[in-house]
Amino acid sequence: MKTILWNKDKIILQLKERGIKLNKPVDINTIREFEKTHNIELPLELVEFYTSITNGCVMIDGFKLYSFEEWRFNADRIKKRFPFKKYWIWENGQNDLYDHSDIENGIIELIDIGDAQTWNIVVKGEDHGGMWMICDVGIQPCAPKMTFKEWFVYWLEGNDDFFYGYQCR
Repeated sequence: MKTILWNKDKIILQLKERGIKLNKPVDINTIREFEKTHNIELPLELVEFYTSITNGCVMIDGFKLYSFEEWRFNADRIKKRFPFKKYWIWENGQNDLYDHSDIENGIIELIDIGDAQTWNIVVKGEDHGGMWMICDVGIQPCAPKMTFKEWFVYWLEGNDDFFYGYQCR
């Protein structure tokens, strides 16, 4: 039985209503070959989005959700587990908690929003499917945590505060 995670018709209608051009979806065999090559299992929401809705798009705010062919990742580190469970701000002197290169483990960059900020999806590790912001001073999941689908729908509804649940201590 096929799992359906997206209301495809509703999402496509919302995208078109906002003037967002859709690209031809990626063939599922291309996705499966990518997974096999890199020894990973992509989150089902991401696979379904790219194979049945669109292969990337220019979003409302002008940022580009990369096409499958444009995904950015470190081929050696994508196979390693993403070690983070909460934010890490190395600029605040927390630079001894992890090896800085760990931020490349088990993730794919989906969007570069400029000013050294990118949105990434975890493809290997405990937070599999989670969306994380990486910038020049640190790394943080959405707050509250969001999967790709939750993140995309939240954005599509016109929201942009992906950290509204963050509690300062």
